[in-house]
Amino acid sequence: MILVLGTGAVYGAYPQIKSDTSIFQVSTLNSLSAGNFDGNWTLGELRTHGNTGMGTFNGLDGEMIELNDNVYQIKSNGTVYLMNDSANTPFAMTVQFKTDKILILNSSMNLTQLEQLLNATVPSKNMFYSIKVIGTFNSVKARSPPKQNKPYPDLTTALENQTIFNFNNITGTMVGFWCPAYASDVNLNDYHFHFISGDKNSGGHVIDCQLNGAIIEIDYIPNDTVLLSNGSVLNVNQV
Repeated sequence: MILVLGTGAVYGAYPQIKSDTSIFQVSTLNSLSAGNFDGNWTLGELRTHGNTGMGTFNGLDGEMIELNDNVYQIKSNGTVYLMNDSANTPFAMTVQFKTDKILILNSSMNLTQLEQLLNATVPSKNMFYSIKVIGTFNSVKARSPPKQNKPYPDLTTALENQTIFNFNNITGTMVGFWCPAYASDVNLNDYHFHFISGDKNSGGHVIDCQLNGAIIEIDYIPNDTVLLSNGSVLNVNQV
């Protein structure tokens, strides 16, 4: 099943938006939260729909970040792997990133302040956005969960054993998404960022950060296409 979430006649209000842009999403955050940690969608298939994104891997085995058409896995022990196309994901989102807005940040800013800046910059809270933050960080606090064993717990329980990383004086890129409130049944109505260092040796789901200069690129996105699997585990839960 394919769900397409959009903003209707947004093109007339915001003609700068590239009309061919859509998030492609595998499964829903509600499904992942319920403990559906296995999927049969491969990274190779995911990459046909986008070059910039995030997600996780089967068994909730670490955090995923997709940057420049490469998909990386950040394990709970901190190791980062460049993944091949045969790996599977139970939840991911990707986009063919096209820059609609660029911000140059020359001052220090934490994650909350960054989100406030984005809120003041984007044309509408009723749209989807993909964001890249390429910069120097005084600090990044990130996390990654360990691979789960069956029968799978729910996401909240699984994250009780996540590993917290604290990186200092590091360069890298945060990839993020914003989803509007009307899409809250399929994704997070908030900003969601994953980080990978410039040397591709560190990363994770961003809890907080302290930026010290960055280039911020924003892609205005009118649609979110969500692929719902008809697998037996997913059918057990309300999605």
